[in-house]
Amino acid sequence: MTKIISDIKFIPRPPIVTILGHVDHGKTTLLDSIRKTDVAVKEHGGITQHIGAYQISISSPSPKNKNIQKITFIDTPGHEAFAKMRARGADICDIAILVVAGNDGVMPQTLESINCIKKAKIPLIIAVNKIDLPDISLDKIKKQLSKTGLTLEEYGGETPLIALSAKTGLGIDKLLNTILLLSDLYQIHDATPDILNGVVIESKLSKNKGPIATLIIKSGNLKIGDDVICENQSFRIRALFDWNEASIEKAKPSDPVEVMGWKKLPLVGSILKQKNQSEQIQPSKINSNTGQQKALTNTDNAVEEEKIKLIIKADTAGSLEAIMSGLKNDIQIISATVGNISESDILLAKTTKSIVIGFNLNISENIFKLARSEKVLIKTFKIIYELFDEVGEVVKALKQGNLVTVLGEAKVTTVFPIKKDLIAGIKVISGRIARGDQIKVMRGSQEICRARIKSLRHHKEDITKAEQGMEAGVFLSQKVEFLTDDSIISIG
Repeated sequence: MTKIISDIKFIPRPPIVTILGHVDHGKTTLLDSIRKTDVAVKEHGGITQHIGAYQISISSPSPKNKNIQKITFIDTPGHEAFAKMRARGADICDIAILVVAGNDGVMPQTLESINCIKKAKIPLIIAVNKIDLPDISLDKIKKQLSKTGLTLEEYGGETPLIALSAKTGLGIDKLLNTILLLSDLYQIHDATPDILNGVVIESKLSKNKGPIATLIIKSGNLKIGDDVICENQSFRIRALFDWNEASIEKAKPSDPVEVMGWKKLPLVGSILKQKNQSEQIQPSKINSNTGQQKALTNTDNAVEEEKIKLIIKADTAGSLEAIMSGLKNDIQIISATVGNISESDILLAKTTKSIVIGFNLNISENIFKLARSEKVLIKTFKIIYELFDEVGEVVKALKQGNLVTVLGEAKVTTVFPIKKDLIAGIKVISGRIARGDQIKVMRGSQEICRARIKSLRHHKEDITKAEQGMEAGVFLSQKVEFLTDDSIISIG
């Protein structure tokens, strides 16, 4: 329905709603309850790691308007590494839902989400989730929320609070009706219906579709065949898909839409416009040759030898941004791009002596074989906080010289002197020990020294390798004061 306000067309559009809150407070489960899908059980580690956009249709709560109305939801991740993604989600939305678990109350990312919403200056609905659990104190949560500066409706303020259970569906209808009422109250509409304005909320390389991006249309219409610009690229829309991946001809205001036709991946948060709307294209932080996001670090012009070198590959630009923002400063990023790990990444890692980090990727066995033959370490992750934790451990281990490939381990069973040297009699307990290997001599958890195996003897014969279960005599490239029960670890 179109209204006329002060001689200006008032064209209502569906509200764009962001769902914010602390990790594991039930944001994705709430969306599952709303859209009747199973996304929550598919999320790795039980947390959302990309911004996803979804649209539903429901009956209007207004007695004067019984039409079917749409609501667009943006599901934003709750882990602290995704602060930028949450902030971006709030910036492009009309209404925010703050999910607070009834059994946890206000938590660190709850406060962070509240700050995002305040900065965005958009209406807020508080959804107290998990109300079906026993011993939930709503009064306690209301007091916690009031201390953050939020003014609840029942205390004379403007922020509605709805108690619900995403698991059972209790309170979901009330939440949806409240969204539509706020949309009507704040007169959410397309302010510039003749001007296309779309915001990129995710981009990735698809094996079948090539570079693709998910957008929210803020104003205007986007059609197949439109000539558009985004940052420093100009292209024609080849195909459009709705959030169910169904092919569509046109996307309207507030619609989430997947766009094909890109020459390269756009930055998350960039703006799509009609080509004739603007002749000025903003500089991009995209590599024009590869179409992939470049690493943004404070060490682009300086290499610090003491820093661990990483080559990072992620499934989407949003994931890549979150990883980059969460890594510590004691790391040097050689490359950070979207897409699967390739042979060139392995060879670059070999040349630069880097570790390859893969996030949410399915890596082929051929790549793993190449990495093993080139002695390149690949670490893969599905959960971002596990990535941060393990990279931290890798950094610590590499700095201490402890991160190595173990080829074999042997125990020193006896020690006997020959001239001025000590020969260790060993028994191989795993893998193999070979002539020429670099070894660590460990006494308990303490590393005694490193050396190379100069020769191996089995009984009185020289051998090149001792396999698991074999006994041998080891002569090293330097004198080592062995003790029985020391470990000799052959490392790659």
